[in-house]
Parts: sequence; structure tokens; C-alpha cells
Amino acid sequence: MEQLFAALPRLLNELGTTDQVEEQLIFAAWRRVAGPLLRERTSPLQYLEKRLVVAVEDQTWQRNLETLAPEMVAKLNAAIGQGSVSYVEFRVDKRFADTVREPAADMSTA
Repeated sequence: MEQLFAALPRLLNELGTTDQVEEQLIFAAWRRVAGPLLRERTSPLQYLEKRLVVAVEDQTWQRNLETLAPEMVAKLNAAIGQGSVSYVEFRVDKRFADTVREPAADMSTA
């Protein structure tokens, strides 16, 4: 799987990419480098002009992740083999917060 993921940027460069394909590649890279805890608490929303917008459930997560943004940019660019991401913006998204809390609520009622 590692080899396949590493080959994707090269393949896409040769074939040509659309903005949507590049966005999906960045989203996949986010999920890969974020790790299990961040995958549960974040969701990529948009990629535009080298800026990745990631939804978080509240301001606490937003503040904490903003300190990690430079590290995440470096990991993303290393994963996709190019400097496609220059900034990660963490945005509190109420809809995302609701979906994160639903499974926990279901477990507490069981």
C-alpha cells in the first residue's frame, strides 16, 4: 500500500490532474498522516490555492491543532511528494461536531 500511495503523485503528474483529483489526493494524504486520533476528530473540507481546510469539533481542538499545522504541512508534502500544501486551516464546524458526538451518545445509551 505504501508503494501505491507513493506512486500516485508521479502517475498523476504524468497523466495530468484536475483540481478535484488533487483535492482528493490531499484528503487521502491527510487521513494517512493524521493518525487514528486525528482522523476521528477532524475531517478535510476543502483544498484551494495550496490551503487545506480541516473541520474540527470545537475551539479547543482548533487551538491545539494550529500549533501542529507546520508539522502537518511537512508530513502532507512528504506523503504526496510535492509542495502542494502551504497552509492548513483548522475550522470549527458544528455539523462535524454533531457527527463526532453521535457514536459516543449511542454507546452511552447502550
